[in-house]
Amino acid sequence: MVAYSEYVSDARIRREAESLAKRGDSVDIVCLPHEHGTTRTTLNGVHIIPLNIRRYRGSSSLRYLCSYFTFFWRALLCVSWRHLRLHYDLVQVHTMPDFMVFTAILPRLTGAGVILDVHDLMPELYMSKFKLNREHRLIKAITTMERASVGFAHRAIAVHQPHLDALVAHGNSMDHFEILLNTPDPSVFGSRISRCAGNSFKLVYHGTISRRHGLEMALRATALARRYIPTIKFSIIGDGDDLDRLMNLAVDLGLDGSVEFSRGSVPVHELPDLLTDADLGIVPLKKDSFTQYMLPVKLMEYVALGIPAVVTRTGTIDHYFDDSMVEYISGESADELAETIVRLYRAPKRREEMARCADEFTKFNNWSKQKLVYYRLVDSLAPSEIHASNRRHLVSRRGFRIRERRSEISGRAVQQSEDESGR
Repeated sequence: MVAYSEYVSDARIRREAESLAKRGDSVDIVCLPHEHGTTRTTLNGVHIIPLNIRRYRGSSSLRYLCSYFTFFWRALLCVSWRHLRLHYDLVQVHTMPDFMVFTAILPRLTGAGVILDVHDLMPELYMSKFKLNREHRLIKAITTMERASVGFAHRAIAVHQPHLDALVAHGNSMDHFEILLNTPDPSVFGSRISRCAGNSFKLVYHGTISRRHGLEMALRATALARRYIPTIKFSIIGDGDDLDRLMNLAVDLGLDGSVEFSRGSVPVHELPDLLTDADLGIVPLKKDSFTQYMLPVKLMEYVALGIPAVVTRTGTIDHYFDDSMVEYISGESADELAETIVRLYRAPKRREEMARCADEFTKFNNWSKQKLVYYRLVDSLAPSEIHASNRRHLVSRRGFRIRERRSEISGRAVQQSEDESGR
């Protein structure tokens, strides 16, 4: 596997890699180092190969691309060298960026299968982050690269149905994709939290910290709600390019004693312990071209743990969760979010009902079922299957040519018979 990501704290990549390792597959992951560690290690059977490159978190599109390309070339050399020694059967590349799939060029040319796991929509992300429209040359170039990357892989993965619909609208073939929902790993998020009444009312958010995730609105809402809930606490767990600004904002709002920042990403397996005393999960997305296609894994993790959640209504989230499962907000007003928090604070039965109804999602959309889809996809790209597919394709083409030749001969015979009849 290849990922421009910190493996230890990336739930989706860990879930897939460790599922393969548990069934006996040998799995390597070429990735970014977690915090300052660059030493190769093994975690739950997965061999981690961190490249000594720090993730760029800033506002410069040029520096983003430079960081991507630096990782790309090092990953390309690493994967190629290790493939010559180990001969990988399959390379799975996790986006972003999409072009990272070309780090698998040597394995692909020598018979290995290639999967592109499309976590996010890169054109929509850049439109959102840098305020560009779809006709901008950069967005057109990114969309073209997405199509080339998907086409290079034998198969690709979309994370949900609206995500696949967007990829198809970009010009990709629907038949090239498998949908694999980003559901929580039950070995980590398998036990629902049993909460008892405490002295405080705790809100929680975990994951990427950026402007599009609406945490400024959440902080302002916390300040407003504190007038009615003096014991309110807000725990923000994660890292991102908006962390420093939000920490300063919390001070300006006088939230020093009410807001706690983790000041860094947290390994996935440590998250449940940090969420056990949460009364309400907050997912306050700012609606734009990118977030409209997000189905936040944090939301599904809250659901798995039995934590009721407040979430911005988008078409994608609404596709999977109805009003009985979560409390929806518009995502446009701190006042609205504050009123919602206060209302739910005063309605513990409503919170219990939300958690109970949301559990229906987990019953039908869980990793135990998704894992079987993933296994079938991986096994379909074993070298023997790829070669068999290629042979079937060649036989089909030869059969077509034979039929075409027979048709041509038959046509000539008919024409000759007609000519003789005429004479």
